[in-house]
Amino acid sequence: MKFPDYLAGVLRSHGVRYWFGIPGGPSIPYLEAFRNRGIEFILTSHEASAAVMADVTARVTGITGICHATFGPGATNLSTGVGGALLDRSPMLALTSEMPDEWLDRTAQMNIDHQVLFRPLTKATYRLTSDNAAEFIEKGLMTANEEYPGPVHLGIPSDLAGKEARQRKRGKSSAGENSDGHINERAKLLLAASRRPLIAAGLTAIRNGAGRRLLRFLEQCHVPVVVTPMAKGIIPADHPCYAGVLFHALSNRLRGLVSEADLVIGLGYDPVEYNYESWLHDVPLVHFDTMETDTGHKGVLDVAAPAEKWFEYLGELQSSPEMMSLAAEAKSSIRHALLAKSSGFTPVTVIEVLRDMLPPETVVTADVGSHLHLLGQMWDPVSPGKLIMTNGWSSMGFGFPAAMAAALADRNSTVVCITGDGGMMMHAGEILTARRYGLKIITVVLADGELNLIRLKESWANINSYGTELYSGSLFGSDNYLGTDVIRVSSRAGLQKALGSALLSDKSIIIEAVVDPAVYSDLIVRS
Repeated sequence: MKFPDYLAGVLRSHGVRYWFGIPGGPSIPYLEAFRNRGIEFILTSHEASAAVMADVTARVTGITGICHATFGPGATNLSTGVGGALLDRSPMLALTSEMPDEWLDRTAQMNIDHQVLFRPLTKATYRLTSDNAAEFIEKGLMTANEEYPGPVHLGIPSDLAGKEARQRKRGKSSAGENSDGHINERAKLLLAASRRPLIAAGLTAIRNGAGRRLLRFLEQCHVPVVVTPMAKGIIPADHPCYAGVLFHALSNRLRGLVSEADLVIGLGYDPVEYNYESWLHDVPLVHFDTMETDTGHKGVLDVAAPAEKWFEYLGELQSSPEMMSLAAEAKSSIRHALLAKSSGFTPVTVIEVLRDMLPPETVVTADVGSHLHLLGQMWDPVSPGKLIMTNGWSSMGFGFPAAMAAALADRNSTVVCITGDGGMMMHAGEILTARRYGLKIITVVLADGELNLIRLKESWANINSYGTELYSGSLFGSDNYLGTDVIRVSSRAGLQKALGSALLSDKSIIIEAVVDPAVYSDLIVRS
């Protein structure tokens, strides 16, 4: 079997239905082999978008995302999105064309060392040959999906397509038992002794489906829960134990609750989002995760075990009426402070209208910027996976490619991308990609003409705004952009009308929401 056919067969059997990228000459045999196996190639406008789409496809389908780029600049473009899969914990295979062996150390057009490029951005990088390909493809898929999941790079020499893949004999795969070993008695004692506990749930918990177990636990034991941004949705925001989101807007209102805790329980808390020392005082910490991590908190007790085992320990906890009262106060304080900023046409107003009008099961993708801090605190997804963001990698431009992946995975769902004007322009060419594949995406651009988060940070440093202005006047300057209708609004009523039209349409629509950014300075917490 020729190598492209072999690779296509392995990926198809793994469940892959799409791969994303921009092809080069050496990619042609793979395009044909994958198409013959029913794996559709999605041509993007930029390779970074391809990697973001592979990342989000893995998140929403549970199947390893696949992206591809050609030599040199194709690979470097791809690397931005590959880094996102590493720090946002998504399983991915990043495929790149590479020079044949005899050209590796030669001066040649587009020739760089892809293994050196991808080594710090991936869990592993392999250069394939006809002898090792079967082993490394299988190993790559396994490594990408092991805890923490992330990207693996496979370098494919341009002359490998014409060679046969030497298939190795498959033995029985043995998924080792991930056991926590002997029970950590000190952790159990701390949990049993606590009278004012606080749970901080994070990315690892939501990714491992710990939400249902957490809700069952909270029925018996009433303990407040704070969450990291990417864990939003692990429990409903109207749950009496829910207190708020760390790091995002007005999270300083949680300090009273945090300061009264005599024990913090990190439940699948991934420090890649927000380090413990950025918000925790000198309090005992029991950190539950699927693997040991560099938490950095003094005196932490690390309990590495499968997610289902965490709750065996939590049985030692007792309800805390005092902490529950503080959590309710914090949540109410955040809610009322946000409502106070909804007069006029502000980003808060926009998010309120979206919350009121969008169907409950809407998938929302969020770009990076000041608006993300508001969205993370205000948006209440009905279930995990309905709010998609990047917080480990935090690359601007994430929002629209992420929306394309979500719309492609489920064409019947309502998909909304909420982005700033800076992030939108980074991947604006993908508007054409969405049009080409008939994807319906409602894109709401919070247009304030600047890189607001950078301007805010300049003001915190007492520096006059510099290097943050994007444009003056209208962002799009037209009612159509790359074949997609643009509706410009500057009022609550105008947004309501535009959003109503967008929901009834069978095509993508861009809503340019011209907002007053002044409220950000009162809502975003310095970090």
